[in-house]
Amino acid sequence: MGQTSIPTGSPAGNRLFNAALFAEAIRRNSMTNLLTGDAPKTIKKSKVDPRKQTSAGTPIVRATDLTKEKGDEITVDLYHQLSGKPVMGDRPLAGRVEGLTSSQFSLKINQGRKAVGSGGKMTQQRTKQNLKSIAKTMIGPWWSRLDDQLTMVHLAGARGDDVSADWNVPLASDPEFAEILVNPLRAPTYDRHVIGGDATSFGDIDSADIFSMKEVDKLRLLTDEMAYPLQPIKYENDPGAEEDPFYVLLVSPRMWHDFTTSDDGKVLRELQAAAIKRGSEFKHPIFRGDCAMWKNILVRKMSRPITFNAGSTVAVSQNNNDATQTSDTAGVKIERGLLLGAQALITAYGRHGTKESGGYHFSMHTETVDHGNAQEHSIAWINGKAKTQFRGSDGRLNDHGVIALDCAVSG
Repeated sequence: MGQTSIPTGSPAGNRLFNAALFAEAIRRNSMTNLLTGDAPKTIKKSKVDPRKQTSAGTPIVRATDLTKEKGDEITVDLYHQLSGKPVMGDRPLAGRVEGLTSSQFSLKINQGRKAVGSGGKMTQQRTKQNLKSIAKTMIGPWWSRLDDQLTMVHLAGARGDDVSADWNVPLASDPEFAEILVNPLRAPTYDRHVIGGDATSFGDIDSADIFSMKEVDKLRLLTDEMAYPLQPIKYENDPGAEEDPFYVLLVSPRMWHDFTTSDDGKVLRELQAAAIKRGSEFKHPIFRGDCAMWKNILVRKMSRPITFNAGSTVAVSQNNNDATQTSDTAGVKIERGLLLGAQALITAYGRHGTKESGGYHFSMHTETVDHGNAQEHSIAWINGKAKTQFRGSDGRLNDHGVIALDCAVSG
């Protein structure tokens, strides 16, 4: 019996490579992947299954349904909880039947691409498959940064003013900003926007309103008293998911610094020990690194901040049912933390290319240029992200799984 082989350039080879490229991107310990749930660890040549959709109990829900049919939009339904009093004894039910009501949320997907050149013939002596491996290696860290930044910007409802060199998402003033985000930014809704310290509005925040454990207490009380609270996070394989669910509060490096150097920082070791104890139950990487646990809120440092410089104009929502957006001006340097529950953001993938040509969520193309002297390699994907917002049975539009926390920062 002859040995089976996959010829160079065949759709089967492309399919396996493109699927592996996607698996590599989603299994990195990036912020987005830590919040999305379990990702496949390997791609089996005998079974590449594009129908994976992660658990709805995680802050980010990854949907790949659009790979099965045409379209550039996905719609999610939220059915409202039943309300009202019961009907007792022999009182008739007629006229007292409650109908099911729901709210819809939609997001779009679009193609994104990134190209890299591998040099001319005098500098490039590698085979075609090696070139793909090199491009894959280069695109992994780049994609993870882009993915994390798009996730954070959508959850925060703002890009902010940070211009560090490793930002792949440009400032909101960039002419391509809206196109890169695919779906429009949504400022935090009024009921899901907490102001640090004793300030009562974004513009009132002063230098004393820095992050401390008092803000965690404030967030915990807010979630406990909400008529429609954030759903807690429930990871797969977490034995405490039902009895001991938790939330994640992402804070900027400067917010973390202000906490650890304040009076509250004296109890940091106890809070870090609490995080280690909770994480030991199922050893999820969300509990690794700089983090602390207080009142079932896991406070975790994120890699980069959503920063508003003093004098910046920032979109805020009004206290009305439609979350009408207006603007306010930062009086001091402010950074935004994010309290996350379940289903805070949806990230949707479409199929790039046909199934026959090896199409998957990611695909790669190699093209010869400069009269055959050099090659260029491009990675393409189809994706869209959006913060979930639903209108409740009370008619009020709200962020579904995230609360923004704005605090002044030192320095």
